Order: sequence, then structure tokens, then C-alpha cells
Amino acid sequence: MNLWVVASMEEELFLLLEAARARLKGRVGGFPWFAGTMGDHGVSLGVTGVGVASACTTLGALCCMGKPDFMVMVGSAGSYVDSELEVGDLLVAETEILAELGVVAAHGIGDAQEMKLPGVMQEIPLDKAFSSQLLDYAMGMGKAVYGRSLTVVGSSANKDHARDRAARFHALAENMEGYALALAGHNFGFRTAEIRGISNRAGDRDKSNWDFKKAMIPPQKVVLEYLRTSY
Repeated sequence: MNLWVVASMEEELFLLLEAARARLKGRVGGFPWFAGTMGDHGVSLGVTGVGVASACTTLGALCCMGKPDFMVMVGSAGSYVDSELEVGDLLVAETEILAELGVVAAHGIGDAQEMKLPGVMQEIPLDKAFSSQLLDYAMGMGKAVYGRSLTVVGSSANKDHARDRAARFHALAENMEGYALALAGHNFGFRTAEIRGISNRAGDRDKSNWDFKKAMIPPQKVVLEYLRTSY
């Protein structure tokens, strides 16, 4: 089984790289990828770069190297107020929605249905069975929920902007790469899952309230537990 774990930055993979004793194998699109082992199985790990455009190009290139069977994305996200997700909590994505895709309906909000173009998908589901396995592990480690995740080109400018996005898309949190994973899985035909730790409240630009380290570690621990017991 060809399984990949990807993240936007190498720092979001450090526990997994260490546990798998992964070694640098090369660079794709300017970003490193690694190969390691968990038990009797190999696992590949890749860095996509920050943002949906970088993630799309990198994941496309990785898939051309050899189609994955499974790919899971880890990282951080900013939660929306009504989600009740706090820093350090976990979100397993049910679907990924690209906020700005389509006809601009409001600041940072698009509507792809207005375009009426074949093959244009603003919302793409991730693999339910794979995601459910990760959710089970996540719930054993703390607060974790399963729900809609919003990929944004630019993070919410303020609390009102975040509230508008959450209301329009009924999403629990926002990130900048998840849609690329969902699209790659759909187009290349492999199973996908995404788990993110909450680093901040979306729209809060006071970075003293953010905690990336607290957000980065729990998703990696969940994937480690999956690799050790179910892979």
C-alpha cells in the first residue's frame, strides 16, 4: 500500500519524520520529500508549500511520480466562532470547499454554481472510511470533530469576515491547502483524509493569541497512532 503524509511545511511533519526514520529522497517543485518505514511498511512524506496554488502543483507532481493509494494531510487551521473549537482541538475534514472559486459574491467568497461550467467543483468530499479511522484515534486524544473545512486563498481579515465565510459555507475552520488534497484525490483516484489542529480563531489577527506548536503536534500523533496500529 502506497501511503503518503503531506503538510504545507516541514515543521508540521517533524514527529512523523523522526518516528519513520525518514530520509530525504529529493525535491519536487522546490519542496522536499522523504521515505521511511513504520513497522514492516514504507511511508512517504512530502512538503507541499503554503497555499492552495503551491499545494496543487506539488501534489500533482508527486502523483505523477507514482499514484498513492492513500494520502493524509496534517497541519493547522483557524476555527470559526460557532465551531466551539479552541486552540489544540482537532478537526477531521468531511469535505473541502474552495472559498473564492467561481463568481465573486462577497469579499473572499465565490459561488462556482453561477459559472455553470462542467467539472468545476467548489466542494469535494474526502474519503469517509479513512477519515472515520483517524477521527476515532483523534477522539481518544482530546476534543475532535468531523465537519466541513474551508480552503481560503487568503485568511480572514477580521472577525466579521470570518463570520461571513462560516455562515456562507457552514464550515468549522479555514486552512490554505486542503482543497488541493481533495482535488488531487478526486482527479487521480486515491483515498484522502485531512486532520488539522486549531492554532487560532479565524479573523483574529493578534498573533499573541495563536499557538502553531500546540496545533501541529496533535494531528501528527493521531497519524502516528494510525500508522502503528492500523497500517
